[in-house]
Amino acid sequence: MHKQYMDMLICPLCHNELEWHIKEDNKDRVVNADIKCSSCQAEYEIRDEIAVFLTTSLSRNDLWEKTESGLEKYLRENPDVYKKLMNTPENELNGADYWYKASYFEMKKDFITSSRMFESAFQKIYNNDYINGWKAQMDYIVEEIKANEPIIDIASGKGYLVEKLLKETKNYIVATDFSPTILVRNKEYYKFKGLYDRLSLIAFDARKTPFRDNSIVTMTSNMGIQNIEQPGEVMREMNRITNREFMCVMQLIGEDDEVHINFFNELGSIAYSTRANVMETYKKSGWDIKICNSFIVDVKPTSEGEIIEGARIDGFPIEDTKIEFCVVKAKK
Repeated sequence: MHKQYMDMLICPLCHNELEWHIKEDNKDRVVNADIKCSSCQAEYEIRDEIAVFLTTSLSRNDLWEKTESGLEKYLRENPDVYKKLMNTPENELNGADYWYKASYFEMKKDFITSSRMFESAFQKIYNNDYINGWKAQMDYIVEEIKANEPIIDIASGKGYLVEKLLKETKNYIVATDFSPTILVRNKEYYKFKGLYDRLSLIAFDARKTPFRDNSIVTMTSNMGIQNIEQPGEVMREMNRITNREFMCVMQLIGEDDEVHINFFNELGSIAYSTRANVMETYKKSGWDIKICNSFIVDVKPTSEGEIIEGARIDGFPIEDTKIEFCVVKAKK
């Protein structure tokens, strides 16, 4: 983690000051450190340049860790499936199997193969309208970046928006996620891509972040808020830590889409699923918002694996529908 962020950080549990015990550093980064809250004595750490500010007060379901360890275990225990997946020509694999084959190469740190395959996998899994609508939102955010201050990206996952920001702006970027597993992957991947110099990695739960009040000038998210299980008051927390602007790529369902409204209700994330609900949720949390760059696209359920039987890439949608891609631009 770059040292410039140390003054921005507080205890995510009680918002009091931190005591830093730096064990290893270099000119720009803290490499290894033990961190303790001066008030509640909660302990955090930086290991191999990745800061971990996870609290025990919130349940955490690390899907990245489960997926990667589960895939490796499944292929190890099913050698016939592994052999078939590896030996089937790429043009004969369906989208799901192709994606998981790319994921296997990525787990083995073969980023040359996995990067090429993931680029092709999108074309196998999603239609052109979906891909173009999604990419248009990331383009919009990059064009809207005006300040030179660091950009904090929330729930970054694999960091598609982070990669674009690193390539097309001069800003320092913080990629965040509640999964240390995906941040370890991101460190290795962005080093391979030659994009690591301006990147820091911090693990925390977006419902309890380690940032001071009003400490972030520009914050972004690429559908990350919608992927948080039981998001609750997450938008109020985003308002607490931001002093200017939050730009979030979202995909919204229609008000009459009962099937998917029920689906998101069951997940506990309906507040971030329709245009009306998003506007209400943001405004209740103190934001002044505009919905920008809207694209309506047709979407279909992603394919299931044929070699890795039943494996799916996305749980949404569960049937054919339309979604609205947009950027929700929020200001205080």
